[in-house]
Amino acid sequence: MTSESDQVATATARAAFKRPQLRQMQRLATALLCAALALLLFSAKYQAIWPWLQWLRAFAEAAAIGAIADWYAVVALFRRPLGLPIPHTAIIPENKNSIGRSLGEFVAQYLLTPENIVGKLGQYDTARQLAGWLAVPANAHSIAATLTSFVPGFLRAPDDADLRRFLQQNLAPKLLELDAGKIAGKVLERLMAAGLHRPALDRGLVMFDRWLAANEALIRTQFAAASKYTPAVLDSYIVRKFLEGIRNLVHDAVGDPQHALRQQFDDAMRTLIRDLQQSPQQRESARAWLRSWLEHCAVDDDWRSLRDTLATQVESDLSKQDSALRQFAVALILAVAQGILRDPVVLERLNGVWLRFARSVSLQHRGQIASLIAEVVRGWDAHEVGRKIELEIGRDLQFIRINGALVGGLVGVVLHACTLPLR
Repeated sequence: MTSESDQVATATARAAFKRPQLRQMQRLATALLCAALALLLFSAKYQAIWPWLQWLRAFAEAAAIGAIADWYAVVALFRRPLGLPIPHTAIIPENKNSIGRSLGEFVAQYLLTPENIVGKLGQYDTARQLAGWLAVPANAHSIAATLTSFVPGFLRAPDDADLRRFLQQNLAPKLLELDAGKIAGKVLERLMAAGLHRPALDRGLVMFDRWLAANEALIRTQFAAASKYTPAVLDSYIVRKFLEGIRNLVHDAVGDPQHALRQQFDDAMRTLIRDLQQSPQQRESARAWLRSWLEHCAVDDDWRSLRDTLATQVESDLSKQDSALRQFAVALILAVAQGILRDPVVLERLNGVWLRFARSVSLQHRGQIASLIAEVVRGWDAHEVGRKIELEIGRDLQFIRINGALVGGLVGVVLHACTLPLR
């Protein structure tokens, strides 16, 4: 990224390059004016001796007038001619604010329109170009290195005293104002309406079945400890049959979408959702849980130690040349980029999202850009504005002076020829 000092140096070098060109054109236009005046004096003095000099005089007279008039017009744009307080001169410095406002409105109304921006961006397959850039291993490695470097700081962020104080003073009170129970109820309601609670139940049943199978001995031991007066053989038989029955029930529920256990689970979910949204006790319990969780996150040493350990391990891994985390990030970026390049449907959708975003931003912020241009121009020094603009376009404006002298001279000859029959 270019620094401010680099930008200043570039602007200074640009000004140093353009200033001699401007001076050269000014000298040329002035020399042409002086030549016209010299020819006018010469032809006026010797016209009586050589009558044909009347044509040269007509040319020189009109050329001098045109050159002087255009010199005045060009100079009046940037300063007062000869320093005289002539009205409607120094137009750019005197009207700096209105020029900035008009320039901002022009840019907003005619340049930064949604049609122009979207039309221009639509010429580029932005999604393909970006995905193609990310698909280059060197670029993916650079992005991955940048992203992974933030991980340790992100893990240690909650331990920052200033950040923790800021969150406790500003974020935590707002979180505690939330109706956590009602929000949780709405979330569960949406999940249940989408049917996402069923895969969760299936996964929970499978995990419960595996736990029962892996901990049969532990259950038998606990049953024997609780039933001291029954024989061990009987304890084993009861526990085995109990576990067989429970596991058979679990297997039946997993395999039957209409099983009564599933219906009971659905009913329990609906009851929980209703209580979270309507029951004052449940909603207060949710607020208490949220408050407890925030306090726990703020003072829990085990959680802080875990974060610090993870951050230290990540830093150690990232310090290696063959960092596993960085390699995983590179592989993930390459996989996503290459997948996008192979899928024209995704490319089209990404381009559509990007163009809609550009249209929305241009509609919302082009007025702010116009205001920014006006504010920036308003903050410039009036005379400095005149000097900068003259440096940029002054060289071309000198051609107006040159053309004024030449065209004026030719017009003078034509008018002289037209008036000859009347003399």
